[in-house]
Amino acid sequence: MSSKLAAPHWASVEETSLIWGIRTLVWIYRIFGRWVFRLILRPVVSYYFLTGKTAREASRDYLRRLGHYYPELGLSDGWWLSYRHFLSFGETLLDKIVAWMGRIDPSQVDFPNRPLLLEMVAQKRGAMILSGHIGNLELCQAIANLRGDVRLNILVHTRHAEKFNRLLGGGKASATINLIQVTELNPSVAIELQEKIERGEFLVMVGDRIPVKGGRTVRTKFLGEDAEFPQGPYLLASLLRCPVYTLFCYPVGGRFRIHLEPFADAIRIPRTEPQRQEMLEALARRYAECLEAHCRAAPLQWFNFFPFWTPSAGKPDSEASQS
Repeated sequence: MSSKLAAPHWASVEETSLIWGIRTLVWIYRIFGRWVFRLILRPVVSYYFLTGKTAREASRDYLRRLGHYYPELGLSDGWWLSYRHFLSFGETLLDKIVAWMGRIDPSQVDFPNRPLLLEMVAQKRGAMILSGHIGNLELCQAIANLRGDVRLNILVHTRHAEKFNRLLGGGKASATINLIQVTELNPSVAIELQEKIERGEFLVMVGDRIPVKGGRTVRTKFLGEDAEFPQGPYLLASLLRCPVYTLFCYPVGGRFRIHLEPFADAIRIPRTEPQRQEMLEALARRYAECLEAHCRAAPLQWFNFFPFWTPSAGKPDSEASQS
């Protein structure tokens, strides 16, 4: 038994703990539009900010670490900046709703590396896309709509996919985006994913959340201190023998900007130790450095409202209590 109280696994920290409240906001947007949504947003966010102690402390911890790591940003861990962090999350929720309803205006989206994606599509070269909880991953909808033959398969945890579907009221599924509800990788899932890569489709995973069931993780420096990251994306890319790219999208100057960059032409994870562990740590560090750069560019757009740097935060409660 650990003498230290175990921090909760991220999956047990409800970002939208009151489903009815968010569902009400969806209804408001559908009926009255964006300006009324924004009017209602502030008191709703204020409620979550004042009552969500774990999320609030996690936000302040992140802002403190980011400000210390990049002092030129002039950030602090004060309540006002943390509140603005929450407001940014609320705005992003609206953007998610708008994206999944197919109402994103492509003219408001900047995509400097669009030719890179279109070249892969034209050559039917599938790839893994590694993203994170920065900005709005749902703007993949805008990417997929650039051309009808772009197919994005987003690997998500079942409970969170179901939650988001409930928030949207069971809206019509996208023809270009497929949510694959995966809690663990097994041979049948691996075969299905391999077939998608061979057809020139894309797999999208996030690299800053570890599995709900614990799973394999690797620790590396992030904003100056060790944090836990999943091994899954790198092990899967090695298994599928496909190239890997990073993808992040967040608002810049009132517009959305999509960042698509090469991460690895191919990943081959050694079978033997210590080479295997060294390779996983190097890949996790490369991803963490990428994450740091985007956090620097958009400080209030990283949305992991749980104790990210606490080792036991990466384990389900049942495992953490035994560590």
